[in-house]
Amino acid sequence: MASRADRATPSLLDPPTLRTAIVAEVALLRRVDRIYSYRVPPDLAGRISPGLRVRVPFGRNDKPVDAYCLSVSESEWKSTLKPILEPIDAAPLLSEKMIELGRWLATYYAAPLGRTLDLMIPAAVKRGAGVRHVRVARWIDPAIEIDALKGKQKALAAILRDATAPIPLEDACRAADCTSAVAKTLEKKGLIAIESIEAPSAGATRNPNPSEPAFELNASQRAAIDQIDAAIEAAEFSVQVLFGVTGSGKTEVYIRAIRRAIELGRQAIMLVPEIALTTQTVDRLAKRFDRVATMHSGATDAERARAWRAIASGDAHVVIGTRSAIFAPCPNLGVIIVDEEQEPSYKSQSAPRYHTRDVAVKLGHLLGIPIVLGSATPSLETWLNTHRRRHYRLIRLPERVRGLAMPKVHLVDMNEEHRFRPGVHMMSREMESRLKETLDRREQAVLLLNRRGYASYVHCPKCRNVLRCRHCDVNLVYHASSDRMQCHYCRERLRVPASCSTIGCDGKPVKFGLGTERVEEELARKFPEVKARRIDSDNMTKSDDYTEILGAFERREFDVLIGTQMVAKGLDFPFVSFVGVISADTALAFDDFRAEERTFQLVLQVAGRSGRGDAPGQVVVQTFAAETAPIQHAVAGQYEAFANGELKLRMDAGLPPYTRMMRLVVADKKIAQARRAAETITREAAALFTKHRVQAKVTPAQEAPIQRLRGMHRFDTTMIFPTAAALMDSVRILKDEGVLRPRAERIVVDVDPISLQ
Repeated sequence: MASRADRATPSLLDPPTLRTAIVAEVALLRRVDRIYSYRVPPDLAGRISPGLRVRVPFGRNDKPVDAYCLSVSESEWKSTLKPILEPIDAAPLLSEKMIELGRWLATYYAAPLGRTLDLMIPAAVKRGAGVRHVRVARWIDPAIEIDALKGKQKALAAILRDATAPIPLEDACRAADCTSAVAKTLEKKGLIAIESIEAPSAGATRNPNPSEPAFELNASQRAAIDQIDAAIEAAEFSVQVLFGVTGSGKTEVYIRAIRRAIELGRQAIMLVPEIALTTQTVDRLAKRFDRVATMHSGATDAERARAWRAIASGDAHVVIGTRSAIFAPCPNLGVIIVDEEQEPSYKSQSAPRYHTRDVAVKLGHLLGIPIVLGSATPSLETWLNTHRRRHYRLIRLPERVRGLAMPKVHLVDMNEEHRFRPGVHMMSREMESRLKETLDRREQAVLLLNRRGYASYVHCPKCRNVLRCRHCDVNLVYHASSDRMQCHYCRERLRVPASCSTIGCDGKPVKFGLGTERVEEELARKFPEVKARRIDSDNMTKSDDYTEILGAFERREFDVLIGTQMVAKGLDFPFVSFVGVISADTALAFDDFRAEERTFQLVLQVAGRSGRGDAPGQVVVQTFAAETAPIQHAVAGQYEAFANGELKLRMDAGLPPYTRMMRLVVADKKIAQARRAAETITREAAALFTKHRVQAKVTPAQEAPIQRLRGMHRFDTTMIFPTAAALMDSVRILKDEGVLRPRAERIVVDVDPISLQ
């Protein structure tokens, strides 16, 4: 008896006409980074198309494996082709343009194509979440007479015969005052058909009567809107960089751009960096537009799936979301807006490690539509592109709306503060004084400290031993809310020991350092009448938490919002007149060439949360690095001066954005294996670059800054290339030569890394 593989393979005696067939190229949902060809059996002809998920036999045992169909064509057989087993979905999940985008993603970020395409579709959609089925009934033949029927059967038959479309069975039976048993009888007689269909579900916020606030645009806003509208109308690729000071009305420019796209019958995507911003942005845009859909990780599976279907059907006009919303299946996209484009949260930290901003630009190029990148502190990559690339157009919004003044910033050198003020104080005298004045005027305040927890480390003062995570080479952070030390990487929690664990030491561990919980405690002690809330990832576990606390702050139910960097991003509260930056230099402690840029952006962005209403804004910035360039320029609000100085340093050092970087991280439970694998990869890569004449600077393999993470020892190497083309050549060579194959438990390929930790 012929085997299954033999039955699927043509014999040498088959007529020559069988040497042509419908062939599908597929990308497997496996780590393999190849494209495979499969024959489309006759019974599946017409049902297999690009973007469809299919199941195919793979390997010697023909194990069924899921895959994405990339193309279908009639071609000659060049080798034995196995047949596709079955389609998984009724219709394609990816358009041909999204497949093209997926190919670029997989190539540029060195990831398997099948898995790359798979991440573009929400898991909830692939599982069929949010789908409700309803039974409908329809009359089979209008020519059939119903006079022979009696009673309930005749009543139901008359309703279905006269209907122009299938009717929900429940509704039809209710109208005929009968049970479903009557319908079953009619079905057995061959008069009606009863089917189960997918019921339509709302995936977009409906607002048939959008409100339009009455306010005047300033000249800069009008000029920005005119330029972006012209780009949308032209339907040509361009990158419009909206560079506006905080409070300059960038959101209103976005809204007008979205409106113009909708007027032209197109859709719009607006990306924001954090869930906290999504909730506030959705609320505001839902008041201005009909049919708004949201996509972010805080949504439930059903919500995410319904939103995806509404977008794909064209029912949603506006898509708002975080990183993954760039893959929204818009059939007629007209513009993509990336708000706060400089934010590191736009960079994915799992393979493929794509940057949403760069994916948006690539998608805009593929579709021939404009991209809008907005920020008060553009990334240095974007800023340099506005001066070097012709399709980047800079738009300036140099002043705040309504002629509001920029906040006045006061710099406090904490080195001097500690000299003249004994004791431990999170807030300086200047900060306490200005905060009191703000609260006395019944206005609101925001306090920023970019560190969670209560104390940043626990140590023994006697032997100076610092308590560290058993699985990661990082300090344990004490959290007063849980009375536990916690690792912010592997999430392990431990009690603070009563005595030092060092042999021969009987010292008692003490808590030291800064954290948002400690700020909250000090505020309660010094301002006992003040109502304050804390917002950070420790107490914000789902999107509803963000919505609740930000809504309460907007309703003025409490006075002071304490938080980490998420309070610095795009939030707009008119009654906030004071912002306090507890420690402006936390990022400067990291050994990363982007530390200065991040510090500058954070300080300038959070300062911009104040003074957006009628009350003038006041900001106090506390730092131990008062003389450094990022602090000085941020306090003075001098973006261009900082950018030009920092770019000069980057150019002299041969660092991005003047070059392109790739980082490889090798991890294994065995330190020797991790080191050996990293050294081998580095040695082979350098040799191949020399052989193929690829310009590259390869650093020797070394311990990663966090050498052990979640029980895995880590070694890394960085590779710097003069151009993007050289980087892509190197990725292709490393993949083709098998250099990136697993030699340890894990290898991470990070193209254009934003962090070297």
